[in-house]
Amino acid sequence: MRRWLAALTVLAACGARDATELQLVDIKRADLVIGVTVTGELAAVDSTDIKPPNVGLWDFKIASLADEGVDVKAGEPVAAFDASQQVRELETMRTEVDAASKKLQKKKDDAALARREEELAIANAEAALRKAKLKTDTPQDLVASIALETAKLDLRAAEIALELANNKAARQRRSDQTDLASLRDRHDYVTQRAKLLEENIAKMKIVAPRAGTIVYPTGWRGEKKKVGDGVWRAEVVLQVVGLDKMVAKGAVDEVDIARVAGGQPVALRLDALPDVELHGKVQSIARTVRQKSEADPSKVIDIKIELDPTKAPLRPGMRFRGEVETERVRDVVLIPADAVFVTPQGPVAYRDAGGSLDAVPLVLGRRSTTMIEVTSGLAAGDRVSRRGPAGRAR
Repeated sequence: MRRWLAALTVLAACGARDATELQLVDIKRADLVIGVTVTGELAAVDSTDIKPPNVGLWDFKIASLADEGVDVKAGEPVAAFDASQQVRELETMRTEVDAASKKLQKKKDDAALARREEELAIANAEAALRKAKLKTDTPQDLVASIALETAKLDLRAAEIALELANNKAARQRRSDQTDLASLRDRHDYVTQRAKLLEENIAKMKIVAPRAGTIVYPTGWRGEKKKVGDGVWRAEVVLQVVGLDKMVAKGAVDEVDIARVAGGQPVALRLDALPDVELHGKVQSIARTVRQKSEADPSKVIDIKIELDPTKAPLRPGMRFRGEVETERVRDVVLIPADAVFVTPQGPVAYRDAGGSLDAVPLVLGRRSTTMIEVTSGLAAGDRVSRRGPAGRAR
């Protein structure tokens, strides 16, 4: 009796092992979903881009970045850029501001001294003129004609001297005003430049404009920014996003785009969460073709997919692969594509016949990437093998 039990146990184990090795699958009736492959990554609907500040530069170097995935509040620091160039320039400008201030003050002092000297010269000339007038005002019968003529000449000389003094003073004032204006302009320029540099240095430290979660977007080469990287003025370094709602940004091969239309259902699976299936619909289709990536020259067209609500922990940047449903065939017999074998007589499936496999000719219909419609040869409930009778995969 014990021998019979042992034999039955061995046979059961062998049968289970054979079934496993055969990789049997059930034939079912279901809807055949025909679609187009789409790949891409998730993006937040509510997102704010963080870029280098507008400080008159084209190239920047990242000095610090907030950690990806952390939650920040409005006003908290999220990024900083190297400001060493502006700091050096500010030191130079401050030196120039000091020099310009001293030059301007010296010119003001010199101009004030010149005004006093001019006033004294004009006062002396006016005094000489008054003295000369007194001599000419003497009655002619009291002075000799020669002395009178001499007095007149002295009067004319005094008038000329006063005119010259006034003209010299006017010229000097104009010259001083021109010099002062030039020095003020220089002083104002370097002062404003120093102030602008101080403001620009402060702008090199970026704070969050809103509350949200830090996300690093991927660039053209599929890389994320890090400290020490160089960036250009309009480049997005990171994003502050809200995680309440996501959208899927995908790409479809150029040859398939004619089959894609707005509103078509989409099913996606995430690389990071392979057990989670997301559903949505095509929201928009780009009008232009682009190169897939720097490493892959194939042509693709971008589509945006509106996702249905889900409780899955989604994050921007999560990669996905999915299918845009372009056609649905209702209630047909389906077989996995890897369970169909091509023979010289046509396609066959190896049906389980209770321990052996029978080759069954098939008449096939439409197909998707993973399933094929069976119009003749199999029925729902049959079991077929993914391996041929020799135990080898197709």
